[in-house]
Amino acid sequence: MQGIRACIKAAAGLAAAAAATAAPAGSPLPGTAYTVTGAALADRRGGEVEFWHQEVSAAGAPDTVGSYGALTARGTGDWQLTAGLGTQGEEGRDANAFATLEALWLWREPRRDGYGLGLAAGADYRISDHEARDHYLLVPATVEWGQRTTLHANLGGLYNEPRGETDGLWGLGLDWRLTEHWDVVLEATGDTRSGTDDRGVLGVRRSMLDDLVQLDLAYGRDFGASADDELYLGLSVSALRF
Repeated sequence: MQGIRACIKAAAGLAAAAAATAAPAGSPLPGTAYTVTGAALADRRGGEVEFWHQEVSAAGAPDTVGSYGALTARGTGDWQLTAGLGTQGEEGRDANAFATLEALWLWREPRRDGYGLGLAAGADYRISDHEARDHYLLVPATVEWGQRTTLHANLGGLYNEPRGETDGLWGLGLDWRLTEHWDVVLEATGDTRSGTDDRGVLGVRRSMLDDLVQLDLAYGRDFGASADDELYLGLSVSALRF
């Protein structure tokens, strides 16, 4: 895992030194590298399939690995649904399975209005434990700044059902198009109560086939007590039409 981490950090550093408008496909729920929700929708009567692999290393704790797949679909309205399935657990042990369901509705859309604003909600369910976990509700905003930069902001709340606790959520994200096919994604997220879930992400994205296919390498860092290092490899395909 050390070799994989070194390669991803090097790739991210080279891409940043070499310096789109695509919003990060993310949410506060587990599964993907990016947890800032972009205020942008799939094409009408279209959708996206995404796959992620995750490795997490924490000081004094066993490494964990995870995988995740999700389908996003939009009809003719200003909203879309995302359903996902994933697993996560310690290396060499049985993994825990979970499911996610998310909805995103937009009042303003970047391609039409120059900025995005809406409402997002979601929940995840631990299949292995037959237990509901986190539920979130937030306001995502997206602003296109020039031809190469897109800014994202989130503000909302998350309820953890096992603990019976509610935390405020905030998130800031930036997508920067370096070249026609390469993007850099930066994120910072956290909670408004304790600050123990503050987290940063640096990702590089390669777009192919007229942006219909995207490959992501991302490094995340949990700045809380656990100080986790997170590595992600993601693939998304936006060629669904119905």
